[in-house]
Amino acid sequence: MSETESQPCIHIKGARQHNLRDLDLRIPRGKLVVMTGVSGSGKSSLAFDTIYAEGYRKYMESLSARARQYLDQLPRPDVDFIHGLPPVVAIEQRTITGANPRSTVATVTEIADYARLLWTVCGEQFDPVDGAPIERRSLDDCIARIYEEPEGSRLMLLAPVMTAKPAVLREELPRLRQKGFLRVRLDGEIRELADDKIIPSGSREVTVEVVVDRIVLGSDQRGRIADSLELAFREGGDRAIVMVQHDREAPWGEFRLSQALAGTRSGVVYEPLSTRSFSWNSPEGACPTCGGLGQTMQFSDELIVPDPSKSVRGGAVKPWRLGSKAMIIKRNAILKQLSEQLPFDRNVPWSELPEETRQIILHGAGERLFSFKLKAGNAKPEATPFAGVIADLEESRRTSSSDGFRARLMAFQVTSLCPDCQGSRLNARARNVRVEGVSFTDFIGLGIERAREFVSKLGGRKGRYEPAADAIRGLRERLGFLTEVGLEYLTLDRIYATLSGGEAQRVRLATQLGMGLVGVAYVLDEPSIGLHPVDNQRLIDTLVGLRDRGNSVLVVEHDADTMRVADQLIELGPGAGDQGGELIFQGTPEECMASPRSRTGPFLSGQSEIMRDARVLEPRHGMLTVIGARENNLRDLNVGFPMGLLTVVCGVSGSGKSTLVNDILARAAAFKLNGAKTIPGLHKEIDGLRNFKTVVRVDQEPIGRSPRSNPATYVKLFDQLRDLFAKCPLAKVRGYKPSRFSFNVRGGRCEKCQGDGQIKLDMQFLGDVFVECPSCRGQRYNRETLEIRFKGYNIAEVLDMTVEEAMKHFRNQPKIFEKLATLAAVGLGYVKLGQPANTLSGGEAQRIKLSLELSRRQQGETLYLLDEPTTGLHWEDIQKLMDLLFQLRDAGNTVVIIEHQLDVIALADWLVELGPGGGKSGGNLVFEGTPADMTRAEGSPTGSALRAAGHG
Repeated sequence: MSETESQPCIHIKGARQHNLRDLDLRIPRGKLVVMTGVSGSGKSSLAFDTIYAEGYRKYMESLSARARQYLDQLPRPDVDFIHGLPPVVAIEQRTITGANPRSTVATVTEIADYARLLWTVCGEQFDPVDGAPIERRSLDDCIARIYEEPEGSRLMLLAPVMTAKPAVLREELPRLRQKGFLRVRLDGEIRELADDKIIPSGSREVTVEVVVDRIVLGSDQRGRIADSLELAFREGGDRAIVMVQHDREAPWGEFRLSQALAGTRSGVVYEPLSTRSFSWNSPEGACPTCGGLGQTMQFSDELIVPDPSKSVRGGAVKPWRLGSKAMIIKRNAILKQLSEQLPFDRNVPWSELPEETRQIILHGAGERLFSFKLKAGNAKPEATPFAGVIADLEESRRTSSSDGFRARLMAFQVTSLCPDCQGSRLNARARNVRVEGVSFTDFIGLGIERAREFVSKLGGRKGRYEPAADAIRGLRERLGFLTEVGLEYLTLDRIYATLSGGEAQRVRLATQLGMGLVGVAYVLDEPSIGLHPVDNQRLIDTLVGLRDRGNSVLVVEHDADTMRVADQLIELGPGAGDQGGELIFQGTPEECMASPRSRTGPFLSGQSEIMRDARVLEPRHGMLTVIGARENNLRDLNVGFPMGLLTVVCGVSGSGKSTLVNDILARAAAFKLNGAKTIPGLHKEIDGLRNFKTVVRVDQEPIGRSPRSNPATYVKLFDQLRDLFAKCPLAKVRGYKPSRFSFNVRGGRCEKCQGDGQIKLDMQFLGDVFVECPSCRGQRYNRETLEIRFKGYNIAEVLDMTVEEAMKHFRNQPKIFEKLATLAAVGLGYVKLGQPANTLSGGEAQRIKLSLELSRRQQGETLYLLDEPTTGLHWEDIQKLMDLLFQLRDAGNTVVIIEHQLDVIALADWLVELGPGGGKSGGNLVFEGTPADMTRAEGSPTGSALRAAGHG
């Protein structure tokens, strides 16, 4: 009996999910096992769609029917049996772009929950009105405050009773007189209740404060003051006002008192704090302006005037040309009369107008009055202020009854920091509670490393913070786990949806570490994504630590360092799609390096490496230069990218790579070259964009969120397929148009399932179940449409083909074959043409986008920006990718890549490295030059990693 068979293991027999070929294998429990293989070989099908799906299904079966209706259902995997399966936790590299914008790193990891408890129990409260402490005073404390005034001072004790309109006062003031009160203060003026003319005219609301007593302060008046103060608290809802005059010639001053929780200076009464007071998801804590989002939609000057070369008369103010004809005429009249009175020339380009004039047009002229004649006939002009274009647009957005018009106005808005809370999400009350001088929002805004230092200091002061000892311990542990997985550069208030797939996965991994589970099978999907090689060891230590606790750790991974420390490697292949799904190796990393069947072993041992099949180019065509980049942690950088070359932007995690390339360069280029409505991050200018015709950003965003989206539709292949089927003889006879072969419109689709191929069954107390449509049997089309065949295959059968199968079938159709060839060239020959977009990984989505660009006629002068394109790729697939990228470069384009993969970095024409650390330790330009120069550079983390890997 082998070692694997003699120890506890997960025995999988007959796994046939997706492209798995009746796999039979035993995975040892309590070990770190890495599953690898070329892209599409079946790794994820085995790890997630078989092992995790079966574990999840067994867990679901242990729950009641009522509980199951609230949880997602996973289909039963196609496997004979899985024995020895412990509880399974999946930490996937799923896309998080649809995550709730209220979710942050702090909320996902429970750090926010512990911090809320700490600030509620131990926070010092300050008044948002004047910054004075908020305290709960006893009656004795209030009397003592009064006796701080000089003896002999004249006092009036008042109770604030209401703020009401005169119509209400006519009923309420007589009731105060019936209670025995003689005087009130109305809007600051003392009046006799017996005065017949006490009720003011008009409809304005009036503040009413009843005079409870008038006293000369003396030591013998304490009892009377106490009685009067109690009466004032009773009438004033636990609030009282003390007016003080030190001598008859001095003006009256005043201060406020309360026995409730109130500001010691303003007297404003506040509700006691609760943990909900520090939650932006609760009305008690959320900022009232932005509702707890930290951002509001605001009109942008740049979007309102997208083309500064136009004049005001020529339509420079673009949104003022929207709306009804009458509205447009009115606005043109306003601009004409404004130009005469300001004055300015309406025919001059916007960019040539004085800055002061541009600001007045957009933001108004304050209190200055203009004489506008807006009505036809002999109507006299009206003297009115001009509030500006933006104020007018905001009023139109707020008052319009047309949803379509409001949607069109949104094109001129950008998300901006909330003007009230400045992005902190909480209301003023919560923002003014402090622990050691630090507010809750200040703490959530810290980087993880600085937050750890702050919490450590609290832990050393046990007496004061003993009531929150559990909260402090929970904070310390979770911040430590985030550091362990290499995320110390993140801030706690970082919106979860903005994290990369690898960062999000490591956040979830840190959360699991905090749970301290034992005897669990963890299934991870490439957790090293987005990690610089120098940070990799900490992640590996975390995985080893999970194993050493008594857990089984199953990792789908292409990272060489992770493979080398694995207890066992499982390699699937030998190819992708139908050529994959076989177990070609199982054993130790050392055995893998010596295995003749393994396609991973030669790369692990160094016998094989990624080669450069393109000539080396040097910068000769000028530079595309970002000047003064200072968004996020970038420190006023000037960075150049050689035009016509392949440049890799590298650096440790959190060093500022994505900010530089995605937030500044990509957005600025899209705004200038493509006319996109995006606002770039902070920078002075970008020199060299005039040399490009367009910019193409190839990221890992899904190519579609609906199962109706698929690779064929995204690369415009489906259009050509529909045209081809419409030209078939039988289709012509029946008069079928290309739309007949779309499952999104009536006509050719199956109407029973409306082109979905499946029907949802409402299981009442159980979760929804999807079953194959009995009418079309999952083919999406009706019988008449499926009768149209091209070379023996109908449209549904073609969509079920892999790219490689379709290439054989359509080899004589040049336009279709060209699209298919580019999909195969980026390593997607195994993907089915009709595979739902929501089942594709981030790396697959990125390669589909890249294939679409490759299939277009290359004009040159295009700027390509890619974000970690090697995600999910085996070394053999990376070789194909690099060949394609150099093909793009040689066509006269400029390629800029964010990447951590050392082979890609070594093959680049030019390197830009940011760092040296992450977060506040990053944002500097560490190196720019060739890979050969980087290997000799001192102080370059990437250069050190290249030397350690044997490059250079």
